[in-house]
Amino acid sequence: WPHIGGGQTTDRIEAAKKEGQLVFFSGMIVQDTQPLLSAFEKRYPFIKATHYRARGSALVARIQTESRAGLQSWDVYNSTGFEGYVLLEQGYFGRYDSPERKFYPDVHKGGDGQWATMYTTPMLPSYNTQLLATKELPKDYNDFLLPRWKGKLGLDPQDFEWYANLRKVWGIERARKFLADLQRQEVILRQGRALLTELLGAGEFTVLINNYLPNVLRVRDKGGPTGFFPLDPVIAGAGPIGLNRLAPHPNAARLFVDFCLSREGQTVLVGVGKSSARLDIAGNPMDQLRSTRIIASDLSLGKAYAEARKEYEELLKIRN
Repeated sequence: WPHIGGGQTTDRIEAAKKEGQLVFFSGMIVQDTQPLLSAFEKRYPFIKATHYRARGSALVARIQTESRAGLQSWDVYNSTGFEGYVLLEQGYFGRYDSPERKFYPDVHKGGDGQWATMYTTPMLPSYNTQLLATKELPKDYNDFLLPRWKGKLGLDPQDFEWYANLRKVWGIERARKFLADLQRQEVILRQGRALLTELLGAGEFTVLINNYLPNVLRVRDKGGPTGFFPLDPVIAGAGPIGLNRLAPHPNAARLFVDFCLSREGQTVLVGVGKSSARLDIAGNPMDQLRSTRIIASDLSLGKAYAEARKEYEELLKIRN
């Protein structure tokens, strides 16, 4: 693969003008993506940016299907979770050392220049502020195993990334024991973080064991009775951005990666509730977690994704 150096050279901008287009495959919802694309088009009015949205697994499937058919419609990929690791392993991403990458900690970039964290998603417990006082909040994950929490806890049945990282941080035996003990607490399992946050606000359960920080803040800012409390460790999910090594619009793609990772692009993302791995962004939700140990999700755990998923479902007795 060619290694393309950073810098928005005149040549690149002229070449991007000729391309005139950019196709962005992303799992981000349309109302979060639109401000980003609008700001990009304002900076580069000669590029028309198109967003194709699907869940991570569906994006990967489409990219693989297109590739087998000899087609290349996408320029830049982004999604949360381990799906991006599949594309990295299979050689879909090109190397591009964006000049903005230097502003990111090493744990938020990798693949020898093939990805960086476009946004990060801190995972932490959230609670219903009408049902629980601050002084009653658990201080440790093991507190969830106390008798008082039986039937009062919620969890997503697809929290595999969180669990895979806990296995790495705690060790497999401790992580397994925690989940097995948690199952005896009659945890309420519902799929979808947005739904779970709504159910939490409605009092269906008292604590959602693992939530995404943006979900809590979104409901809280609308006046909903939700709060969060970080427990050690906070796993910060990666939302990697990667460039198609066979991008149909390679110069526009590089300009877009630069923009997304820049202070300007990150400020737009923080404005729609995302958390930034950069330290120089005003209003960054990550600033609320400075006193807690934050561990960036290890994308290479995607290798053991199937194993972690199987174990998670077996321990929580989830029947598909």
